[in-house]
Amino acid sequence: MQLFDENNLSPVRRRTLERLVNAALKLYKEDKFPSPEEITREAEYAKVTLRSYFTTHSEFVEYVVKQVVGAAERPRMGADAEENITHLLTWGYGELYSHEGLMRDAMRISQHRWQTSHAAENDDEEDFLCKRSNRREALTEALAPLESQLPQDKVQKLVMLMSVLYGTEAMTVLKDTFGLKQEEIIELTTWGAKLMLQQALSQEKCFNEGDVP
Repeated sequence: MQLFDENNLSPVRRRTLERLVNAALKLYKEDKFPSPEEITREAEYAKVTLRSYFTTHSEFVEYVVKQVVGAAERPRMGADAEENITHLLTWGYGELYSHEGLMRDAMRISQHRWQTSHAAENDDEEDFLCKRSNRREALTEALAPLESQLPQDKVQKLVMLMSVLYGTEAMTVLKDTFGLKQEEIIELTTWGAKLMLQQALSQEKCFNEGDVP
């Protein structure tokens, strides 16, 4: 639980929170999964400082992710869906690599919540799933030019399929399992996304021409 109203923080409390966030980001960039104690020590505060803002460390990590995502400015999308996907994946994986430790920790926390929820026989997925999907929003914007060429349901299927190629999960598999570097991941995921797009357009063209039963 977040123990403060972000719109009504005093200047001192706001500066303290910003220092905590910056301390966490510094430690994550050193390839660490920092504990609350390490974060408060880096920010030069007492151990209990974080507890005056968040009830759990997981919620603080989620807040840091929110700040990073909110500060990132996505590239502008144009009228060509293929170009949009290329720009989005190139930019997106650049951002993920810049904050890899943080994103991996957030993924670890999400998995832990899933395990805890199932162990407790809790079916309320809102307790552990992210309530907002920036990935979905970004891909929907990138594929918007297809709305005049494909039915809405097919555009949404492309958004769902491409979301598998774009994110911390894909980066982790391709980097850790296959040893791919950032440029190789961008090249592979862009290639896969374009194949999906081209196949959907080709199939729709055949359907409109009566070549598909």
